[in-house]
Order: sequence, then structure tokens, then C-alpha cells
Amino acid sequence: MPVSQVMRGKFHMKSLGFGLEKIGVAALHRPGPFSLMLLALTVLAISFATNVRFNGNVVSVVPEKSQNMQIFVEQRDNFRNFNRDIAVVVKSPRIAKASGLEDLREMQLELALTDNVGSAITLFSIPEPEPETGALQQIFPTTIESDAQAKETIDYILKEYPQAESFISLEENAALMMVALDLGVDNGTDAWAIEAYKGVVAAVESVAPDDFEIFYAGLTPISVTILETLIQDQVRLTLFGLALGAIVAMLFFRNILAAMVCAFAPVLTAVWGIGVFGLFGVPISYLTTVLPTLALILAYADGIVLYHRWNKLNLKIGNPTKEELTNNLEEAIRRVGPASALTSITTAFAISSFALSSSEALVEFAWIGVFLVSLAFLAVIIGIPVLGHWLIRFNLIKSKDSSEPSLAFGNAAYKALSTMPRLISLISCLVIFLLFYVHTLLQPDYRITDYLPTESKTLQAERLTNDVFGGRSFVFFMVPTVDNGNMISPANRQRLGEVTRLLQDDFESNSIFSLDVLWGKFDEEVATRLANTLNQAPEETKRGYLSKDGSMMLVSMRIASNQSIAETSVLIDQINTSLAKLPYGEEISVTGFPILLATEFSKIINELRQNLLIAVLLGVVLVGVATRSAFFAFAALVPNLFPILLMESVIFAQGGGINVTEVVALTLAFGIAIDNAVHVINVLHEELGSGKEFSVALKDAVIEVAPALGASTLIICISTSVIITSILPILPIIGKLIIAILCVALFTNLIILPANLLTLSRVWSDKKSTERN
Repeated sequence: MPVSQVMRGKFHMKSLGFGLEKIGVAALHRPGPFSLMLLALTVLAISFATNVRFNGNVVSVVPEKSQNMQIFVEQRDNFRNFNRDIAVVVKSPRIAKASGLEDLREMQLELALTDNVGSAITLFSIPEPEPETGALQQIFPTTIESDAQAKETIDYILKEYPQAESFISLEENAALMMVALDLGVDNGTDAWAIEAYKGVVAAVESVAPDDFEIFYAGLTPISVTILETLIQDQVRLTLFGLALGAIVAMLFFRNILAAMVCAFAPVLTAVWGIGVFGLFGVPISYLTTVLPTLALILAYADGIVLYHRWNKLNLKIGNPTKEELTNNLEEAIRRVGPASALTSITTAFAISSFALSSSEALVEFAWIGVFLVSLAFLAVIIGIPVLGHWLIRFNLIKSKDSSEPSLAFGNAAYKALSTMPRLISLISCLVIFLLFYVHTLLQPDYRITDYLPTESKTLQAERLTNDVFGGRSFVFFMVPTVDNGNMISPANRQRLGEVTRLLQDDFESNSIFSLDVLWGKFDEEVATRLANTLNQAPEETKRGYLSKDGSMMLVSMRIASNQSIAETSVLIDQINTSLAKLPYGEEISVTGFPILLATEFSKIINELRQNLLIAVLLGVVLVGVATRSAFFAFAALVPNLFPILLMESVIFAQGGGINVTEVVALTLAFGIAIDNAVHVINVLHEELGSGKEFSVALKDAVIEVAPALGASTLIICISTSVIITSILPILPIIGKLIIAILCVALFTNLIILPANLLTLSRVWSDKKSTERN
């Protein structure tokens, strides 16, 4: 039996879209109720749009209940929240002179009196114990009389206390001030910290001389910078994406009305998408900001394929009547609708893979994404039929205004693949095995500074704190006390000294700080006096080095904030090796923001990459379920794995590491790319159902689908190119990956997929012939 007959027998007259195209048919024949429904949804979305919030927190994806997060919270709650500290970098040619230092001291005093500021620490804050009493006193005199005195004092501090290099750089004419926010018992919300940060900026600017150039570094300034960028980008990206998509549709169909029809569903999707964020109270973050644009381009992709089919049927008649226009639209819905439904389901499946992550934020991202993809499908399957009905009724659409679309390259594509389908299939399989090997070599990577606009002063501040002052991020070592809460205890001081000196020996000594740095240089008697002084300090001050319950002491290590999680992972191994030298090393808890990122983001990235492969397999299986045939599922596997693995290889070649956003982009792009395979299989299904031989049906399917897929890919790429213009660096990465994957997917699904189908059909036929003989 010919393979075409076998295929017809398997799924003839069965819908690939599980019957969801019937929604579009119902909308066409009952335009009144469905028009009211579209209007109601749009009004509701607009009403909720005012509730939309933005969140610039780049670490919101960290799982809240993980063990490393619990240790991180333990340090924050038992000592103080160092992660809200703001690093204020001051650059001035006078910074090391008497007048510049006095201006810096005035700025420090002003900040110390600012609301919501707990402390402001500069070079002036470095204490020196008085040997007789152990009392702490300032090294700098009350008034700096001359530049020579300023230089002499700075040289003395840098010699006696090398850690002071983290507060001043003579080579760069720069000084650093660490501002600790007074967070209170709740450790401060994001919104509170942002307002407190704005107060710090206002206080600094009120007293800073004109020749003081000020920069702000820290997690809160980073969040504020990203937040401002998100707000700027969201409206611009949505509007530009819609406009560019409409322009490409107009050029494709050479018809303004066609462009308007194709843009109708994306406009609805964009409005509804923003409303969804307001309705559910989910803030738009650096990750979720891509979802409205994703839904918009999905609506463009399906809408243009649907209109392309309707337009083609109209051109066959020449000058169709209203009834014929309506019938053609219904046939287009029945023919394209199943593929649109299945593409939406496969895309939703791909996005839902994020729900398998241990991150609460990514689970939220998954369900919002699924919801928006569903809305994009409804915008197409309801919006275009309803709009088409009204255009027909008011004589606004006529076939003479239409023309055959450009990009008619399907025949050439089929000729290219049909000459050697088995060779194409074989080569593609071999390449997949090679690319999968590269996939196993790719390692998780992440740098928080990658999320900052390249021209922002915040990024400049981060670079200054890292390159000039040795970094502003901290790794904390919570050392258990021997005598609970007693800083005077010789046993506690001995233990703190052992840990401090061990870390100073194994790492850069200037980056290590603890109380031992102060008392370790004195004899036992003076050290005891100093310890007694520190033990009697106010509770707020003690939280910098002793836990609330007195059970832990704190040692810190400064590292660069732009250090990748791969580099931090190596550091963690080195730290564990170092602490293992101590008999109580396992009792020391190591935490801090860099440690949290390195441990949790590595897990998240590996989870997402595993879930991406699961999404690919589920998407292909879904194609098999929809077609009731493993034949199509098997044929679609390689063409849709190919773009993902190829882009991973490109990422590997650029540095060997992959971050969270890149994995998200790959998953989103796969959800869009598999749409091409669905449309090819959908039309092939229809052609086989009409009684054609397999090779003829496949050729006709490729010829029919190629222009629409070419146009939809072009529209998506051009619409997505708007993302590349974002000043938030991570969004251009998403845009470039999506564009690259879609271009590769267009090739694989118009060349490799048909080659696989043709190869498998011939193998099937050869097998049946052998059995008959």
C-alpha cells in the first residue's frame, strides 16, 4: 500500500488543533457576540493597565526556600543586611588634598544625618586603638591643616591598615564611601530601599562640590537603573514592534488593508498582555518584559499565515462575492486554524517547562507566559474572523486590491531537497550528534553587571569599585563562638584570629577583614582592652561583627561584583579547601550575595537547560499526538533540535558559558520555531487527505507554506529586532538569539523536515515492497 494511503488512513479528517479552529468558525458566523467579547476583554485590559508595576530586582529568580538562601537570610537577620549598602564613589583631583578631604568629611557627616541611613563609612571611619585604654580614636585630626598633613596621614593609614586601600586610591584620585541603610526589623522592602537610595542621592548632591564626580554602586542602584530602563523600553518596544510588523506585512502583500488585518490580532495581544500583568499583580521584570512582545509576534506569525491562505483563495476566484469571501475565510480558518492551535499549544508547552524550575519567579513566568500565548491564539482565531466579517459586510475588502505575495521560494526549496533527501537527513543527524556533544560542554554563567546599560553611570560605578577598590561584594564567614557572646574571651579571639589569618594566607590579605585586624597587632593586654570596648558598643554597631544572640562572629572577604558565577564556584572550592584545615572548619557557614548567585544560579541554569530538552521532546511528541502518527514526530525531531543546539554551540564558542536569560531565550525561540514544522505538517495533512501521492502532497505543501513562513519569519525577526535596540544589554541578547534560531528553523523546517519526511516515506515504501516480494 502506498505511504500516502497509509497516512490518509491514519488521520484523514482529524484536526491537528484538537478542534480549536471551530472557535474561529463560530466567531465568523456569530460576529456580534464575539465582537462584544473582544471589546469587553480590551476594555478590561485597559482598566487594569494602570496597575502594572515594574521590578528591577535581577536576582528575583533565586529560590526562596533553598538551603543557601536560608543561610543567606540567617546572616542578614543575625548580623545586618549588608546587601543594601550603597557604595558612593567620589572622583576629584582634590580628593587626597586637605580641601578635598574636608569636603568628603562634610559629605559623610551629611549622610550620617540623612533619614533612613544607618551609617556612612569612609577613610575617616578607620579607628586606631589607644594603647593605654583600648578606646577607639580617629586617625585623622579634627581639622586637616595642609596638603602635606593630608598626605602624611593617608600614607600612615595605608601602611598600618592595608585594608584602607578599599576607601581611597591616590592613582585614580578616587575615594569610596559605604552607606548602610537603616532597614529596621523587616530588613527593608525593595520599594523602601529605592526611596532610601533616592534620599542618599539627594543628600550627596546637596553638599558635593562641583569638582566632585559622584557614582553609585550596589544592588539597590542596579535595581533602580534596570527599573528605569524597563519602563522606558516596554512602551517603545511594543509600539515599534507593532509598527514594524505592519510595515513588513504591507510590503509582503503590497496592500495597506492586508497590513491592517495582520496587525489587528497583535494589537489586541499587546493590549491584553499588559492588562494581564495588571490583573494578576505580577511586576514586569527583566525576564517577563519579553513576554508581551513574544505574544505579539506569535499573533503576527499565525495571523499572516491565516490571511495568506484567505488571500490565496480569493485570488483563485478573481472577483469573489461577499458570500464567496465569507466561505473562503471559513475555509482558511478550517485549514490554518488547526496549525495555529497546535503552534500555540506547543509554544505554551515550551514556556510551561519553566514551571519545573525550583525558582518561584520562573514558575510565575511560566504561567504568565502560557496565559499570554493563549490570549495571542484567541486574538488570531477570533479577531481576524470578526474583523474579516465586518470588512466583507461594508465592502472594504476586494480581491482586486490583493496580489500574490512575494517570497514565493517554495518550489526552489523543494527542488533542492528532493534531489538528495537521504543525504540531507543523514548529514543533519550526524551534525546533531556533534552539536549535542558541545551542549554537554556548556557551563552555567552569570554576571550581575551584564544586566546594566552599557552607558549607565551605575555600570561605571561598579567598574570603579571593582577595578580601583578591589570590589564591593562580600563573602561572609560566620564563625561559631566558643564562649557565647563574649568578645573578651581569649578563646573567641583566638578562634577569630585563626580564621582571619588562615584566609589572609590563602587569599589576598587586603581583602579580608574582621575584628582581629584591629586587635591582632597588639599584645594580649591591649587586645583585651580593645575587645572590651567593642563588646560594650551599641547593639547596632555590634551587628557588624557579632550576631544578635552572640553565637557567631563575622569575617568578610571583598570580591569584585562583576565576577562570574563560574569564577565564584572556583573560589568556593578554594574556600572549602582552606577551611578544611581547621578542626572546626565544617562549623563555619559561608554565605554572601556572590555565594548565593554561584550556587543557586548554577542549579537554575542547569534545570532550565534540562527542561529545554524536555520541552523539545514534548513539543515533538505533541506533534505526534496531534497527527496520530509517530511518523511525523520522528521526522520533526532533528529539524527542531538543530536550531537550539546550533545556537548553544555559538554561545559556547563565544566563551563557554550560558546564563539564565540565554536559556530563557532559547526556550522561547524553540516555542516559536516549531510553529514552522506544524504549518508544514498541517498543510501536508490536508493535501494527503485530498488523495494526492505523498511526494506530490509534500511538494504542494512546501510550495504553499514557504511564502507564509518566510513572511512570518521576516515579520517576527524585524519585530524582534526592536528588542536589540534596548539599552538593557540582556534584551538584545534575547532578540539576537530568537532571530538567529528562527532563521535557522526556517531552513531546517523547509529543507531538513521535508527531506526527513520524503526519506521516511521512501523507506516505508521500500519496506512494504520487500514484504510483498
